[in-house]
Amino acid sequence: MMTKFRAKLDSVLISGAHAGYWAGATVFSSFLVTFLIENGYTESQIGLIVTFMSLFNLISQPFWGYLADAKWDIKAVTLICMGMSIPVVLFLPLLLRSTLLLTIGCIIASCFENPVKGLLDSITNISEEKNRYIVYGIARGCGSFFSAIASLLAGNFLYKYGINWAFVIHGVLAGFALICLIAFSGKGYPENKDIRRNVSRKKDMTLKRAVRELSGNRLFLAVFVSTVLLNIGLKAGLTFTPVMINNFGGNSSHNGYSMAVNTIGMLPMMVLYSWLYRKRKINNAVIYLWACLFTVIRIASLAMVNSLWPLIFVQIINSLSYGFLQPAMIESIRQTTPLYLRSTAITLVTGVYLAIASVTGDYLAGVLIEHVGIKPMFGLCTILAILGTIAYLPVLRAANGGKENYE
Repeated sequence: MMTKFRAKLDSVLISGAHAGYWAGATVFSSFLVTFLIENGYTESQIGLIVTFMSLFNLISQPFWGYLADAKWDIKAVTLICMGMSIPVVLFLPLLLRSTLLLTIGCIIASCFENPVKGLLDSITNISEEKNRYIVYGIARGCGSFFSAIASLLAGNFLYKYGINWAFVIHGVLAGFALICLIAFSGKGYPENKDIRRNVSRKKDMTLKRAVRELSGNRLFLAVFVSTVLLNIGLKAGLTFTPVMINNFGGNSSHNGYSMAVNTIGMLPMMVLYSWLYRKRKINNAVIYLWACLFTVIRIASLAMVNSLWPLIFVQIINSLSYGFLQPAMIESIRQTTPLYLRSTAITLVTGVYLAIASVTGDYLAGVLIEHVGIKPMFGLCTILAILGTIAYLPVLRAANGGKENYE
């Protein structure tokens, strides 16, 4: 029987899993670019590698999400992905002499590493409905907070001891997340039998049928399109901020400062989101639109900076943007999809937006930077973010009309 103490411990463990995973993933993703730059890779080559990583995620993320919904236990699927990512990432520096082998290694790593984002979000979202002590904003916010600390400490450490240690740091942090998730029970407190019955439904659903059902959901598609358009500029900013830092005369230490500023405010913003949505009863769609506004400002700011420290300073806007956008996006998916498709929906959104955002925000952005410069590129991304805001309006209208499908 689930006790109150065990329920509270579960909330700590899921927060610890987010903290370890996001700290490790941030160190890997942000310093991978620095690693490639220091070893002579160009902006377009970096963009191409990251693009291939995300394109394969277009298949792997929905696949793992489908397995979690229809075939296996979601915790088991997440543990497999998290556990496999550790040795694969550790192996990457050994492939440096071959661009092809390094690209393949990065693809394999991303096919295990990146799906954990959606799977962990899905576990937390479902557990939040079963366990009153679990709050998504706090759990996910811990991930952002500790990723900021990891970036700050890792930046100085890697500057002193070498960028290759980034892959070891990732393994240690991901290992901590793995232990927390193994200890996490995922049981309800108090037990919600309706949720358990709903989770058990449609275990015979095929991936094709799941995608077809989601494709016919108008409100889910609005969330999907909005998320893709908003994240093109955010992804370009994440990928090319280290390049800008290098161009402005910075090093891996400054990259660590940048990522720390970028993520340090996400925890309070996600906690604020939970307070606004749950306590103040502000419509989730309204908060999502606030996040859209901050996203537009965040992307536009990158087109305006001309030196190192202003570039680092404007990263704080990302806390306002992502700190509201991430929980509001997950809640939008929850409100527009049935529970038996929740993991598929979340991993589909995260997988596809990463793939599309990388094609446009990484590879094409890299080519565009080499031809016309970085400011026009971020100007175009700002326009796409505005279109992403407009794409979400059907969800706002439905929410105002009381038509949240699966509340």
